[in-house]
Amino acid sequence: MMARARNYLWTRALGNEQWVLWIDGDLEYYPPSIVHDLMAYDKDVIVPNCLVRRKSGQDKWKHTVYDRNAWQETRKSRSMIKKLKDDEFLVEGYKSLKTHRKYLDNFAKNETIVPLDGVGGTFTLVKAHVHRSGIGFPTWLFQHQVETEGFAKLAKANGYGVFGLPFYYVRHVVG
Repeated sequence: MMARARNYLWTRALGNEQWVLWIDGDLEYYPPSIVHDLMAYDKDVIVPNCLVRRKSGQDKWKHTVYDRNAWQETRKSRSMIKKLKDDEFLVEGYKSLKTHRKYLDNFAKNETIVPLDGVGGTFTLVKAHVHRSGIGFPTWLFQHQVETEGFAKLAKANGYGVFGLPFYYVRHVVG
């Protein structure tokens, strides 16, 4: 449903814009300069690291990862994917399903920018020419992914760069 809605939006609303921003309506915090900061990297697709603030005791809070959809394939995950049937769908964030992918938050915080194979939709900045070329959010399985993760796979398969910033944070409300 989300993929279909996103596709409807970009195909109907995209005019002469240079960028498209996909943002969750329930983000609690993001830096006021984030759009300009991300645009400065001049990447086809770029995402920040999305955290959530959870209570970890009386009057104490800790930040944990919210978005497990921003990841990079590993040798182990590629090996696992080769064994999947064409109609098998992968999802992230479930302890019962080990995909062996490297999540954006697992990169060293001193790494400024890292290539990714999957992205989430909490805060995703896309150069408009990516969408204009026909790259949308798959409502069907593409390389075992749909929606935003499928979008990243589809963009990469068509020669576009997909990147994440492990050190740059946005914060989602407690889900």
